[in-house]
Amino acid sequence: MPEKATASSWNIKPMPEAHKELPLSGVYTEEEFEKMSYGFLPQDQQDKWFIYLEDDWLFFHRSWTGTCVFKLEIVLNNCKYHAIKAIVNRDPEQYRNTDDRQDVELISYLIDTLLLGRFATLPSPQNMSEEDTQKHQQHVMGKKDTDGIIKLPVKQNESKQ
Repeated sequence: MPEKATASSWNIKPMPEAHKELPLSGVYTEEEFEKMSYGFLPQDQQDKWFIYLEDDWLFFHRSWTGTCVFKLEIVLNNCKYHAIKAIVNRDPEQYRNTDDRQDVELISYLIDTLLLGRFATLPSPQNMSEEDTQKHQQHVMGKKDTDGIIKLPVKQNESKQ
């Protein structure tokens, strides 16, 4: 069994006064919640996130700065674990994104990839070039070049004329 991450496992900062609450409606099984409860402890400099569970809250911190970017409230109801709200850092000195949809997608991505070990596509801002997408991925997840980006060719429909 891996070591469970706790608030004392890393040098972290609290959620700043400048934050926003986002209502959610995600549902996790008992098995998924158990995996999530272990959190994520960075193993090297390429790991950009530190995640831990405390009481009903899943905390997401940037590993290098300790900045709290997200808090996700998860409550047990009828044998299922419900993500009911997220609190998102809106201090522009700590976190520059202001797109609520993208934040919710990023939280989901981090849970899927880092906590549940699932394949997921990193959400990126719309209309981003391939080069900027790679830079975005390296900034958010610590991957270099195209690590973790799967490029599938799109087969063009050949219409007979």
